[in-house]
Amino acid sequence: MRIAFSNWLVIGVALTSQTGCVKPPPPVNVFRLGDRVQAGPLVYNVFEADWRAQLGEGGDVRVPTHRFLIVHLSVTNGSSEALSMPALSLVDNTGHTYTESMDGQNVASWFGLSRKLKPVETIEGRILFDVEPKSYKLKLDDDTNTGPVSMVEMPLRFDVESPVVPSALGSPVR
Repeated sequence: MRIAFSNWLVIGVALTSQTGCVKPPPPVNVFRLGDRVQAGPLVYNVFEADWRAQLGEGGDVRVPTHRFLIVHLSVTNGSSEALSMPALSLVDNTGHTYTESMDGQNVASWFGLSRKLKPVETIEGRILFDVEPKSYKLKLDDDTNTGPVSMVEMPLRFDVESPVVPSALGSPVR
């Protein structure tokens, strides 16, 4: 009986000490398109998110597995050292993470894979994702994984131009 009690005591202490070592997740700060977002020494500004069914034209058309999401943003290195802008990711409402595409073919002003920023330098460009159409949050990073997590809401929006329809008076109506 005494051995059983001491075994339970050892197990209880071990379980208690394990939960004491678990760090709580960092806080998450959520921003909107156009907001200035600080992530460590990097400062991001996400201008727009554009959904596309394809990229390119004619024989140079590129078709996505799901749908292309092109994100236009700028990043500024606020430190006194050269830094690299890390690859960014999207997070959906269920917590699944999607990494950006490493193929920027037919994307105007694509950031590319090498993203070195000199001290206080700002670069502007686009990144690409091939994801299902739904709302996401763009996780902004400084590659240190310290401090709060910064995300920008990417609401699902398809900008559809209304067709030009002639009116009865002869002038076009949109």
